[in-house]
Amino acid sequence: MSPPSPASSSSEGRPRARPAGPVVVGVLSHRDAPLLRRLVDRLLDGEETVVLVHHDPRGPELDLPRSDRVLLARSPVECRWGRPSLARAVLGTATEARDRVPELSWFLLVSGQDYPCRPIGDIERELASNDADAYLRWFEVPTVPGADEHPWQAVTRRRYLHRRRLPRSHRSLPLPRRHPFDQRTPLVVGDMWVNLGRRALDHLIEQRARRPELERYLMTCSVPDEAVVTTLLHDGAEGLRVVGDRRRYIRWVQGEAHPAVLGLQDLEAISTGGDFFARKVDGDLSRPLLDALDARAQR
Repeated sequence: MSPPSPASSSSEGRPRARPAGPVVVGVLSHRDAPLLRRLVDRLLDGEETVVLVHHDPRGPELDLPRSDRVLLARSPVECRWGRPSLARAVLGTATEARDRVPELSWFLLVSGQDYPCRPIGDIERELASNDADAYLRWFEVPTVPGADEHPWQAVTRRRYLHRRRLPRSHRSLPLPRRHPFDQRTPLVVGDMWVNLGRRALDHLIEQRARRPELERYLMTCSVPDEAVVTTLLHDGAEGLRVVGDRRRYIRWVQGEAHPAVLGLQDLEAISTGGDFFARKVDGDLSRPLLDALDARAQR
């Protein structure tokens, strides 16, 4: 199920000067090395974009271009869906991006099955010229029923407040729990595929150090990757403009738990929607679409 799109959170009355510097695209990959190579090659079309690849150690051997703009994560971990390892990979990749490219202006997180919707230079210029601090899909989850606007809020309330994950599993069991969330520190849930400007990235890393109890609690829940970054980012974030838009083209099929694999029939919607990336693509099934997107990017 796709969560709702809430309004942006923001604070008015402060300078909006945009920090200059490269865009770092963090890529979490675990399969299909040729597709990853194709994605990296496209990302390098940008003027300043740097690619940081976190490749699951269980995955195939990579063949990536030799470049000072292509970095491999120093300590990659196995990324298992629904478990803390995936959330730690997200947080670790974000932190490593800032450490290794300290002059970065934006950090964008994608998977190895994402692909640019537009020329990378266009994305770089848009990010350099706007006044947003972050783009991501997020919504606040009230600790008690009554203020819900979408059925997904009830689902996530049960998942994160009333269940505990079984060790070494993504599954969880009902369990009464004491949680750290209230009106000042809300539970905020959304996508893990975030777009963070420098101020938002700094805030995320600082809040992770300041509020370790939030991360500890969420790591005992199923699917922590859909809550830990969004919760830490919004905690104490009165000075940030966080836009409730993931900037991803995703086609959902009703009743399906995962997005549809995109094909040539999605080309016009992908090309005209203004998003940064499309997901998810498959190296074989999506090849005509990727060829068409590459051709349009060269125009």
